[in-house]
Amino acid sequence: MPDFFDVVRSQRGTAYYKPDPVPDGVLHQILQAATRAPSGSNRQPWRFIVVRDREVKRRLGELYREGQHRASGGAPGRDAGEVPVHFSVGMEDVPVLVMVCVELWEMRGAEWYRGASIYPAVQNLMLAAAAHGIGTRLTTIWQHCYEDVAELLGVPDDWGAMALVPIGYPQPPDHLGGSRRKPVSEVTFYDRWGNTGA
Repeated sequence: MPDFFDVVRSQRGTAYYKPDPVPDGVLHQILQAATRAPSGSNRQPWRFIVVRDREVKRRLGELYREGQHRASGGAPGRDAGEVPVHFSVGMEDVPVLVMVCVELWEMRGAEWYRGASIYPAVQNLMLAAAAHGIGTRLTTIWQHCYEDVAELLGVPDDWGAMALVPIGYPQPPDHLGGSRRKPVSEVTFYDRWGNTGA
């Protein structure tokens, strides 16, 4: 297996996917890595819906594009036919889609706390995929069509769909690695906001 820091550097959002299937054993290992993530009180409040059915993937692509259309407010140049994320147009060709769901237990505090117990699992999933040379992408724009997506996938009312992650080998011109990031010095303060330590 590659060095952990090499994996972190290689993981990036993939838009183009080969149709090559992801082997069952590899997918199991990727999902197993997701289950090793931390969560509040060790609740492990996740469920993973693995979608391989072509028609279900096609419908998810439609809902993704409709979600983007709604998010843009129907602005000119941003309609459902001009989605810049290429995989949404042919989402049925992506080998695997994984919908990551979280248990909707009663919260004391801000609702966004729930994300702290699910997005580490999403990141583990994406890093594990990168370790196998497999591309992923964290998508949430379909949330603008949440009810339709939840009905399509049978997500019960006491669970929430949080992230749809396509999984597959990158297709040129896409590749792993090479994403640009701001340097640590631009995003880090010491002891209090604004103190760059200089």
